Parts: sequence; C-alpha cells; structure tokens
Amino acid sequence: MGKKKNLTIPNNNKPNLTLKPHKGKITIAWCDNGVVDGMFAEGLMTVGIQAPQHNIPISHIIRVQGNQIGRQRQGLVDHWLDNVDSDWLLFVDSDIQIDTIMVAALWELADAKTRPIVSGVYFISKKEEATLKRPTPCIFKRIDDNTISSIHPLPDNELIQVDSAGLGLVLIHKSVFLTLREKSPGDSFFGEELGTKGEFVGEDIVFFNKVFKAGIPVHAHTGILARHIKRFSLDIDYYAMWWTMETMKQKLAEYESNQGNISDTQNN
Repeated sequence: MGKKKNLTIPNNNKPNLTLKPHKGKITIAWCDNGVVDGMFAEGLMTVGIQAPQHNIPISHIIRVQGNQIGRQRQGLVDHWLDNVDSDWLLFVDSDIQIDTIMVAALWELADAKTRPIVSGVYFISKKEEATLKRPTPCIFKRIDDNTISSIHPLPDNELIQVDSAGLGLVLIHKSVFLTLREKSPGDSFFGEELGTKGEFVGEDIVFFNKVFKAGIPVHAHTGILARHIKRFSLDIDYYAMWWTMETMKQKLAEYESNQGNISDTQNN
C-alpha cells in the first residue's frame, strides 16, 4: 500500500473542494441490459446538471446495452478510444447511485501521471439472494492472478493505494488503456477467464490484473461512498436484524445519557 492522504468529503450539496486546474475532459460511461434503476438515473442526471457549477468538464456519455459485461465494457472502451475526444473515462455501473460530490472528489484526486486510476467505494456481497447479506468494500488487495481480498475493515476517509477495485465507480485516464493496448495488441482488457482451479475470474479482476502487471498505480478514497442498489427480502431474518439493532441503539443512548448524568454529578 502507498502513502495515505486525507480528503474530507463534506456531507452537503456544495463540495468544499479546491478543484485542480483543467486536466482534460470526462466521458461518463455505463453498461446495462436495457433497464436501469431510477436512483441510478436520478444520480446521473443530477451530476450532468450540476457539473458545470462545480467545474467538472463532462463532455460525453456512452452507453452500451447487452448481457455480456466483458464484451460490453471492451466495446465501450474501444469506441471511446477510437472516436471520442476526451481524456478520462468515468465508469459507473447501472446499479450505483452517484452524486456531484463524489464526481467532484474523484476529479480533484485524479492525476494522469501519479493517480491515473481513482476509485470510490461501494459495498458488495457474494450471496446476492441472502437477506442478511455480508457487505464488504469493493476495493482489494491482490493475492494472485485469480484471488483478491477485500480491504476490511474500511479505513476512514482516506486516500489509499490498492491493487484493484470494482468497475462500478472508477475514473480512468486514457493513457491506461493505451498502455494496455500497446502491451497486448488485440487482447480484451475485460475477457472473463477460468482460473487454475476452474473458478470463474470476472472482468474486473482480469482488467486490474493487466493494470497491475503494467505497473500502473490504482488509488481509492474511502470517503467517496456510493450506494449499491440491490434487492432484498423483508422476511423474518431482516425483521429480527432490524429490531435487534434498534434495541442496541436505544440501550447505547441510555448508557451514554447515564454516563453524562454521572459526570455532571461528580462535577457538582
């Protein structure tokens, strides 16, 4: 891991960020199967409307529809490299809700030479159908070509160097893809693979393996936190979890109140 850098991400509608000088133009891009969540659409439209107010130079959008994500991403990147005049690609998954603060923060941190890939953080679960999903951050340490380990516990509001991330909220400079093209002409950046033990290796792991082997640094900021829109069941497991947590919060509030009363008594 590299050096950590703090960046306070304000929890309001006006980013308290000193944006860097002009660094080029941004294309926002996503893949979908023909249907997207309303919260994704709302976030995308909000960023598009507010971007000029915050000096975020969004010049293009690209959407690719289909059902084979590796091919979709490759087709999208090939089209962008060959036909679009912009310098940065902001990949957003169609089940991620973004806002202007997140994009402004990524843009401030991005640097073509020192931080050509900057990711935000969202949470994933390997058991998609489970009610009580086990959430882990979608930023990783590399174990080997087929194995990654989530960075957990998540550091608090820090810029850190990572080995890989998801492709759901990541800003990438054009030089990254040009370097990969030069090193492996004709190869897909996102071709899913079978690992040495027959396990499926997803397109995001494949991409960041290539990035790692090319010596390109990857950074993530743990204060840029996005909502990952997933379905869940309102069943007995969720009911028990919610009310258990509510009871714990009430007991904690009572404890803190009692501690305050004790302290006031001692001071008197």
